[in-house]
Amino acid sequence: MELTPEYIMLIFTGFSMAFIISLIMMPLLIALSHKRQWLDDPNNRKIHSEPVSRLGGVGIFLSILTSGALTPILVSGFLKTDLTLFRLLHPNVFFILATILIFIVGVLDDFVELRSMYKLIGQILAAALVCFGGALISNVSIPFTGVELNLAWAAWPVTLLWIIGVTNAVNLIDGIDGLSATISLIAFIVYAIVFMFTGHAVLSLLSFIVAGGLVGYLYFNFPPAKLFMGDSGSLLLGFILAILPLVADPKSGTSLMMPITLLSIPILDVFFSIARRWRKGISFSNPDMEHLHHKLIAIGFENRTILAVISAVMIILAIPVLLFFVLPSEKVIPFILLAWILIGILFMVLHWVYHRKIDSE
Repeated sequence: MELTPEYIMLIFTGFSMAFIISLIMMPLLIALSHKRQWLDDPNNRKIHSEPVSRLGGVGIFLSILTSGALTPILVSGFLKTDLTLFRLLHPNVFFILATILIFIVGVLDDFVELRSMYKLIGQILAAALVCFGGALISNVSIPFTGVELNLAWAAWPVTLLWIIGVTNAVNLIDGIDGLSATISLIAFIVYAIVFMFTGHAVLSLLSFIVAGGLVGYLYFNFPPAKLFMGDSGSLLLGFILAILPLVADPKSGTSLMMPITLLSIPILDVFFSIARRWRKGISFSNPDMEHLHHKLIAIGFENRTILAVISAVMIILAIPVLLFFVLPSEKVIPFILLAWILIGILFMVLHWVYHRKIDSE
């Protein structure tokens, strides 16, 4: 879409407001957490050694909600245009309700530690709302063939599996200071740019707003973290990352290319986690200490080094995604497939190095 001064003002206002609100909210939530003892206490499967506030997700949600509500009003008042929140969001009411529901599930889990079954039911209900809203994965493209498979009756289960899978992948990668937020921030910035130039102004604005909230949060979550986002934040971010491409282009067989590539690290991490539990014959809901970040720490990487490495990989993954929307797809898809293969190889090499170190000890 055309980058008009009005649109630039809209995204700048949305990003800046979310950032400022997040920056203001986080210290207040940290103080409230310590006063009420709403803290994430250390234990044998957690890396932090001191109690830390777990209300970061609440701050992220409030920054998104407030900026999303006020930005259109402020910009329309300044420009004297008919830019109202209702006009922007009315077509996406199902997706808004679903996002609020997943946030509530996360908050409940942070405070009362929901049983895995109840969390899953909440996620299924939220994902079903998205499907009711029309964002179904109805086609799947086969690379290099130009063939698109129509999923027909399988569209619903595939969409539910996709949304729940990505939501939990981002949730599970949130194991060390700054990791989930850094991955999500880079992904949302790429989303914002892609949506901007493919005519999805509202989704681009929303992505910029979430990015602004995350920058404010990361100031306090960067190691050593003063607060965590908790499940309320990680489930929220994973859910939004899963559904935005579907909302933008639900019928396209290539709509999943962007999130699969950008989120290949958490997606592969959860894939290997499921395979590991299946091989050992233990429940998928049982936590362990063999996620990506656990292995990197065991090998000898420090928290900040892990963030730097993951950020570099994310930026490399972002390049073919951005090129996909600029160059002919047949020229870019080989590089995207190569990126997927290389990430898979890196995971397997890491697994080998990790177990060799463990066995030697």
